[in-house]
Amino acid sequence: MVEFQPVALIVGASPGIGRQVAVDLAKNGYAIVVAAKSTSDAFATKPFPPDPNSQASTTSTVEREIREAGGEATAIAVDTRDSDSVQQMVDETIEPYGRIDVLNYNSGAVWWASVENTPMKRFQLMQRNQAWKARIIVVSPPIYSRFFRGKTAYAMGKVGMSVLTKGLAVDFEREGGKDMAITSIWPASSIESAATE
Repeated sequence: MVEFQPVALIVGASPGIGRQVAVDLAKNGYAIVVAAKSTSDAFATKPFPPDPNSQASTTSTVEREIREAGGEATAIAVDTRDSDSVQQMVDETIEPYGRIDVLNYNSGAVWWASVENTPMKRFQLMQRNQAWKARIIVVSPPIYSRFFRGKTAYAMGKVGMSVLTKGLAVDFEREGGKDMAITSIWPASSIESAATE
């Protein structure tokens, strides 16, 4: 890592939007920590790089992509439903890099089905996944009716992240958190993935 290189932690960096955020930040000089539940043997992945919107795209393949392009990257497995796992992810980021300058929280369990056709176990997984002195970027949608069509169970968790973002922004301001910044983005116009279709 280059001294004073900014560090970005991307949670939910495989596949889709999180992967693209990681790759783009790496191109802009950031040391990248990609974290998600899905890992793989990146050197066994054929073809490489995999389709960025496929299940073959994991934190491991994103790390390899960034490194092969000359960037600095580390992949970490994390279960965002488990506070110990989240703390371990933070510790494994701070130990080599010393800090986190940008946090992009993009975690989410994807299931494209109506509420009626969503098994309870899958529904609970999505709700647990869409539910943390740097810049926080949360990938979550604006609240509008088109987003809900055919994917209400998924939308409930992602919109919950939008509400969390708004609430934290208010809390940071009220409590004088001058060094804290949080925003929510939903880049449907510039990035295509299964979530934006």
